[in-house]
Amino acid sequence: MRLKGTVGAFPPMSLIESCTYHLEEARSLALRLSAPAFSCAHAHCYGASVGQHLRHCVDHVESFLIGLATGRIDYDSRVRGGDCETDPQAAADRISATIQSLRQLVLNESSSVLVKLDCGFGVDPWRTSTLGRELQFLVSHLVHHFAIIAIMCRSQGIEPSPEFGVAPSTLRHRASA
Repeated sequence: MRLKGTVGAFPPMSLIESCTYHLEEARSLALRLSAPAFSCAHAHCYGASVGQHLRHCVDHVESFLIGLATGRIDYDSRVRGGDCETDPQAAADRISATIQSLRQLVLNESSSVLVKLDCGFGVDPWRTSTLGRELQFLVSHLVHHFAIIAIMCRSQGIEPSPEFGVAPSTLRHRASA
């Protein structure tokens, strides 16, 4: 998905807009894939499928949204599995609902929040962060998983958009070169 007038460059936008932009890319890709291509396990990607990677990404965004109510974002508390891992339409519908929730947000990005993400350090995994930093994490997380998804798609002869899985800073650099 290319934004109008960007000529391939990633335009300046808010963190929420950036998150929704990437999720729209994922939704578009999901709708282009057959169920077998979507759910195909890739041996070189730890046996995961495109659908599993997309579900994982949406889980993280949903964890962020759920945590806004309590000020505690728990990225480890995710529901794994489900038809959004095997059914491209179910995934697209879930992504659409997540996008809608993000678009309704009005928040102060400098507000503090507690975050839980098991990084192997054990006893107290809760750390202080800000909503803006967590949105940055989500964008980075989406882009990096999308890079893996792009490889998975190409291995099946499916070409994602040229921007899919490429960091905004890389897109800007390429456009200026």
